[in-house]
Amino acid sequence: MERDLSNTHERAADDDNGFGFRAVPEWVINLVRAEGGTDLRFIATKTITISELVSHQNCFHLPKDSVNANLIPMLSEFERGAASLLEDGGMRSTPNDEVAQMGKSVVGTEHGGLLVTLFPKCRFRCYLVLTRCDYNGGPVIKGEEMKIFFLWSALKAGDEIEIWGFRREGNLCLTIGMSTSSSSSS
Repeated sequence: MERDLSNTHERAADDDNGFGFRAVPEWVINLVRAEGGTDLRFIATKTITISELVSHQNCFHLPKDSVNANLIPMLSEFERGAASLLEDGGMRSTPNDEVAQMGKSVVGTEHGGLLVTLFPKCRFRCYLVLTRCDYNGGPVIKGEEMKIFFLWSALKAGDEIEIWGFRREGNLCLTIGMSTSSSSSS
């Protein structure tokens, strides 16, 4: 039986009082339905920064408080561990074999994380990793396909976006697009 997502509302933190309901954008409902997704959840809103668009960064920062409140409860303990999100804040724990490699400066250091599929509004798939940032310990989505994501999404610095999460065949998927309030005013 197909779940009717047309009247779906997600509980989300409201900037003023911490309570509220967020209407799920139609494009999110259509994407999740087309992918056979389940367990749709609002994750966060944020503004795209210039540094996230720099092609050699390949890194998208997620709001820590929103991740703690909305994404982490969606993850199994194994997934939280894979994404280095078991600890509360701080730097990512570094495996011993990686410590031995530290001195060697490598662009885009590979250290694992939780594999996620990231969808822009146009439904193009990017395969990336959810992990904790080496620099500031905050949650990030990163990988070589991040630049492809920004190309296909047409997002630019200053855009206010929404991040939604869902499951497809048990795997974590995220979708990012212009926020409902931004897109309704354009």
